[in-house]
Amino acid sequence: MEKERKKKAERSRIGVICTTPENLPDLQNVEQAIQSIRGVLKERSNVIMTRLNNEALENIDALVEVEVFKSRSEAAAYFVQEGIRARKDLFDKVTPSVEKIRHLKQEARAALEQLSKK
Repeated sequence: MEKERKKKAERSRIGVICTTPENLPDLQNVEQAIQSIRGVLKERSNVIMTRLNNEALENIDALVEVEVFKSRSEAAAYFVQEGIRARKDLFDKVTPSVEKIRHLKQEARAALEQLSKK
């Protein structure tokens, strides 16, 4: 019975947004943003630990408090993804070098294995 009540409460959460009449059209943008957030967060399966400064944590907690995100973890995952997307140019530039480094490491390991077999 208790589990059922909790599930019902979870489904019936209501978010409150305070706004002025001139900002009412922006409410549609908020709904679109929330749907976008849910889309980005669908495929999360890797766990990492991170440390944040007080300001970052307060900002994340504020968004969790108003239920834009369900948890700190969800918020952090979203902002990591958005940061990667915002700096795609950086990742595009560094990725070929990283791939070369990985290939060279693999070659070095193979060469060491050949030496150890002799």
